[in-house]
Amino acid sequence: MEIDRASLRCRRADRGRQARGGRKPLARIAFLAALVLAPQVAGADWLGSLIGTARRVVAEAPSAGTRALDKVAAHIRSLPSSPNATVLAAQATPEGHWRFVNKAGETITAGTPEEMRRVPSLLVPDARAEARLQLYLTEDTVFAHRAAFKDLPRASELYLFVADESYRILRRSEAANDRLFAEIRPNLVVELNDAQQFAEAAWQLRRPLNKADIRVLALEPGSAARLASAPRLDPASKKALIDSIDPGSLAAALGAVRGQTVLITGRIDGELLHFKGANGPERSLLVRDLFKAAEQADVNLIVLTAASTPRQPGGRNWLWQKVEVKGLEEALQRARVADFYNALAPPNGRFAVAAKAAGHLRTQIAVAPIADLPKLPASRPLSDFLGDAAASLTGRVITTGIEANIRSAAHQRDLDWRLFSVLPANVQLGYFALLLVGFLGVPLARVWWAHLWPPEDPAEYAGRTGYWAARLIRDSVFVAVFLPLTAPLSAPINLGRQVWDAVLAPVRAWRWLTGGKRRADAPARTEAALAGSPPLGSPLSARHAAEAPSLGSYRPNR
Repeated sequence: MEIDRASLRCRRADRGRQARGGRKPLARIAFLAALVLAPQVAGADWLGSLIGTARRVVAEAPSAGTRALDKVAAHIRSLPSSPNATVLAAQATPEGHWRFVNKAGETITAGTPEEMRRVPSLLVPDARAEARLQLYLTEDTVFAHRAAFKDLPRASELYLFVADESYRILRRSEAANDRLFAEIRPNLVVELNDAQQFAEAAWQLRRPLNKADIRVLALEPGSAARLASAPRLDPASKKALIDSIDPGSLAAALGAVRGQTVLITGRIDGELLHFKGANGPERSLLVRDLFKAAEQADVNLIVLTAASTPRQPGGRNWLWQKVEVKGLEEALQRARVADFYNALAPPNGRFAVAAKAAGHLRTQIAVAPIADLPKLPASRPLSDFLGDAAASLTGRVITTGIEANIRSAAHQRDLDWRLFSVLPANVQLGYFALLLVGFLGVPLARVWWAHLWPPEDPAEYAGRTGYWAARLIRDSVFVAVFLPLTAPLSAPINLGRQVWDAVLAPVRAWRWLTGGKRRADAPARTEAALAGSPPLGSPLSARHAAEAPSLGSYRPNR
């Protein structure tokens, strides 16, 4: 029994042609529909509609000033309610008006004295007549529109909102104008005279206090010439002990405590730091040399100053009393830098903090007593006054000011963002950005990489372990080095190819539609040609057979 396989193949080909023939009309209909709709889409001015939508979104987006006021309004909503206070968020506008927002989010704009007097009753109708008016101001209002303060009620309490925190504003009246101070802590204020300097000081004071990195040094002539990288700990309390250092070796020894905070004490007179050791006369060091050494070693150096030349902490005075800085033990237990300085301030006095740039990477902090501000309630017993007067007898060092040379806010933020401490944060972020962009050009980068470093051949290695190790090294160098370096070229070229392929997709679709028809007609033409050829038994075929050369008696072997 013989099977006609040619006929089976023909039937399968016919079924495939029928299936393709059924899909072709649908594809042609879709393509023609796209051609019909294309002019309508082009005439719909979709680009203009897109631009108009973008303009509306930008116009409806809140401005920077509105966003600042919204943040203050959100802050006052988080405050506890008090029947004795009327709390509003306020912002001065460039036109000289005031915008006020209550806790419910209702807004009123006032431009005249009469409207200003009606604001509290309109925004807080149920407020008591004797309630204090508390206004929480935006940062731009305090620094850019201070002249508008004259329109506010004189008895109102003003607060400054900065970085999710609010500080009470204290006024100090002078002949020319009023000086404004932000009360960071009860004993700590910062003058509001320059926006950049205030931002630097406020950021420094908000930082967490890292107690593990604080080193208290005693300047003792003849003591150790080097510092250990970590402080010595008391075996019982596990607290850091005071390290003694020879004054002449202090500048060179700061390199061993890179990144830490160093505290020393003394009396500053001009450019000299005066101090006394446990024994011997008074000695001095140049302050600028100490600050320069701290900058080179990347150390935060803080000098606690006293009114008279003090003996160094940890030593003994002539009555064998242990010398210590008053409030330092308590200050080291606080959570933030502002709390640290506040604990060192006199209980019934205030310290004013000033910050100024000392180079690109450093900031100089000056903390000094300030008077003529609203007084604090008395909280010191008489024994404290007597103890301060006899500080030399009791062995306590009374801090009257602070001078510090520390990392700037920009430099510290850069260090906080670093994954690897030796590279700047912007370099690391740029590398990772190039690495991500490089993945968009991987198909093209692989071709380039294959020419530079051909793939490994398993036959060249004695075992699979060596082969996979070499392949791992090659792939790691490709991803970590070659991919980011070639990202500026490989990514746009590869994306350009993809865009070009997308643009030519309709052309390829049309060629597929029209070319498929020609391919479908080709078998029919072949069958017709075969049908028109003479049969094997015809005279023409016989004549061709006669003309064919004879093989004679030769027969090929199988």
